[in-house]
Amino acid sequence: MAPVAAAIIILAGLALFAWTLSVRLRPLLFASPDVRWDDPGARTEKALLFGMGQKRMPQKPERAAGMAHIWIFAAFLVAQLGTLTSFGLAFDERFTLPIFNASHRVGQAYLFAKDLIDVAGTLAVGAFLNYRLIQKKERLTHSWEGTFILCMILGVLWSDILIDAAGLAQSGLRPWYFPVSGVVAGLFENWPGERLLQLEAAGVVGHIIIVMAFLNFLPLGKHFHILTGIPNVFFQRLTPMGQLSTPDLEHSEKFGVAKLLDLSWKQILDTYSCTECGRCQTYCPTYETGKPLTHKEVNRAIRHHAESAAREMPLPLGAIFSRLNRIPAVPGPDHHHGNGHAAGASMQLAAEAVDKLPPLVGEGGVLPDETVWACTTCGWCEQACPVFIEHLPRIVDMRRNLVLMESRFPEEAARVFKGMEGQGNPWGMGSNRRAEWCADLDVPIAADLARAARSFEWLFFVGCAGSFDERQKKVSRALVKILKAANVDFCILGEEETCTGDSARRLGNEYLFQTLARQNAGTFKKYGVRKIITQCPHCFNTLANEYPEFGERFKVLHHAELIAELIAEGKLKTGQVALEEPITFHDSCYLARHNGITEAPRQALVRIGVKLTEMERNRTETFCCGAGGGRMWLEETIGQRINQNRVDEAARTLGGKGTVATSCPFCLTMIKDGIAETGRSETMQAKDIAEIVAQAV
Repeated sequence: MAPVAAAIIILAGLALFAWTLSVRLRPLLFASPDVRWDDPGARTEKALLFGMGQKRMPQKPERAAGMAHIWIFAAFLVAQLGTLTSFGLAFDERFTLPIFNASHRVGQAYLFAKDLIDVAGTLAVGAFLNYRLIQKKERLTHSWEGTFILCMILGVLWSDILIDAAGLAQSGLRPWYFPVSGVVAGLFENWPGERLLQLEAAGVVGHIIIVMAFLNFLPLGKHFHILTGIPNVFFQRLTPMGQLSTPDLEHSEKFGVAKLLDLSWKQILDTYSCTECGRCQTYCPTYETGKPLTHKEVNRAIRHHAESAAREMPLPLGAIFSRLNRIPAVPGPDHHHGNGHAAGASMQLAAEAVDKLPPLVGEGGVLPDETVWACTTCGWCEQACPVFIEHLPRIVDMRRNLVLMESRFPEEAARVFKGMEGQGNPWGMGSNRRAEWCADLDVPIAADLARAARSFEWLFFVGCAGSFDERQKKVSRALVKILKAANVDFCILGEEETCTGDSARRLGNEYLFQTLARQNAGTFKKYGVRKIITQCPHCFNTLANEYPEFGERFKVLHHAELIAELIAEGKLKTGQVALEEPITFHDSCYLARHNGITEAPRQALVRIGVKLTEMERNRTETFCCGAGGGRMWLEETIGQRINQNRVDEAARTLGGKGTVATSCPFCLTMIKDGIAETGRSETMQAKDIAEIVAQAV
């Protein structure tokens, strides 16, 4: 129909796209290496389920928007076959795709579905235009770009319908498999044949122009995620959300992330893949309470920074080959194979260019210090993200650099680090006092059992709060009562126990964490520990997910799981708790979201007769208490206090009077303090589930 014009548009469009794409990909080539090719079967399954299948899209609380996106995505996929047909029609007016044409039943079914999906996609685009232009939803990034892309999508869909309609008008046919295009064809049924040919040609050329313009616009903004989103899902980490990386401190010269190229290629790909949908903000405790952190804005800031840096980077083949061959980005003296020298020279050129750019964090940098320290690592952002962006490891990597390389961290953190280094607990209390809480309870200690040549089944890892915090000591004692009532064979480490290092690691002090982890791992090995009970989700997560990196694997149960099992198996005989006031349960982020344990605490309570009233944000959609990520030890001076936000929700749920049940020492402290700070101490209280169950024993 218009072969010359089509050829010029297509070739020019593809050449421009290739150049633009090459610039955007340069930071990925020069970034730190990260092996993400393991277990291709599992990765492919996740890419199909969450990438092509859009499984996360219709989740609460953005279900309607998620369904609209699914329809747009479906229409976009179906339109690709129409685009191929348009390309062919530009050169041959009789062109049809094999099978997917009106002479085959498969093709007829496809054409019928395409017509309907084009309409569904149109309605979905209308919904998003409503969100942007009329409702102006806060979670969305409001710019002309989003509206422009939505209009481009409409252009792709309706130029495709126009081509089919013009062809139908020429033939005079209205087959069943063109329910929409057939109706549109009726608008042109009185047009002369020559004019219909011109209309069809205009539709073909217009479709090609829109597609080429759309393609070249993608790498320039947030809609780059259309190209990078599914690969990002494929390359997601397969380890638990609560497991952070363990860097080699002995053989590294620098730690954490200071500049752009310190990020891994996957971390930069994350920023390219951000859809700016704002789902990460919905239940984010920092965003909800006015803190200077939204992960969407962090992604945008780093992405814009990468775009600027990319213009200064070369595009050598050596860097590409080094990535394909997994040669280290900066070859050492013994690396003389492949294209290592070319990659090294290219890396040097890129490094020189990027060194002129500002740091990622700090004065004059991409992000202010306050943003990096605000995160509670609650994990909502990662659970909500439809393209599996890994926000938390990046935040912790930035903290690692500030702590280990620049010694720049909040003053309160210094006291915590000192206490852990000297006495093995954040308060710096004497380690010889770890077992004082149970001095009158006849609790077995591992060292005493070893001297008596006696074995034990379970190690009760008490934790720092359970050993030293006056309020949490009551929980420890309640748990001992439960264990003894159920005849559980257990012991504690006493003075030999030390902090797991969770807060140190998440505050960026990786060196301190690894020191504490190796100390505990050595103690576990000494006594042959194979089963561990914890009352702290942070201890649970660290022992279960991170300590295996140090050579020791255990069966780790949170006390909520063990209590629920003991009651279900009849090993723990309980009565029914008579509670006049209503109870709601607050899920710990590190128990529910990071490790998927949501029902055990509820089962433990329900089985003793407790009737729970659920908060709106519950289970894996819980709202943080504000203490995770080491924030337990830092002052909170900006915006509303996070624990008060959660207590307000609990008060609304309970009608202003009742008990908030918890299963975490940090949560118990924060909820208790929040109740006091909001003036509700006379009508509300906080209790650990172990205390409530112990009442029924």
